[in-house]
Amino acid sequence: MAVLLVLLAVAVIYGATRLRLGAVGGESDAARIPDVGSFKVPSLGWNRSGERAIPTPGGGRNLFTFGPPPTPTPDRRPTPTPLPTQPPRPTVPRPTPTPPYIGCDGKPLPPPPGFTMSFVGWIGPERLPVAIFKENEEILAAAEGDKIKNKFVIREITVGDRENSVVVGFVCYPETVTTKVSLAR
Repeated sequence: MAVLLVLLAVAVIYGATRLRLGAVGGESDAARIPDVGSFKVPSLGWNRSGERAIPTPGGGRNLFTFGPPPTPTPDRRPTPTPLPTQPPRPTVPRPTPTPPYIGCDGKPLPPPPGFTMSFVGWIGPERLPVAIFKENEEILAAAEGDKIKNKFVIREITVGDRENSVVVGFVCYPETVTTKVSLAR
């Protein structure tokens, strides 16, 4: 309610001020209207003789005449960089089939059997370690050069801070045919 009274009071004060300015001779809306005599009526391009006078601008192109087309605006965009070409794909060499291994008795051997035992640790000093293997409930210990189950030969035992592994070879196979077994965790 108080807000309405304040708005009403502001409206009354505004109206009284405007009326007072008009009565005193202050600037009112009637004073801001320009005189009619100050306006000029634009000519429509007809003269008194009845001919139409077409005003010509100071220069430029006439829309009703044909001529050569304007010169195009040069393209200021940079030319796009071509996509890089891909290097040729390297040819992947296919492994050559290995000849069958010749065993101790001179007969060809099948591929080497899989090593199924787990390397669980070692005993002894680091310079002469003995590897410990486990398969099911069977535990075996073997040093370098020992045979396990007459199928496998321990070629190398590596123990230390960086790597703990055993290189296992196969009986009657070349020394280059090996498999590496890491320490089981």
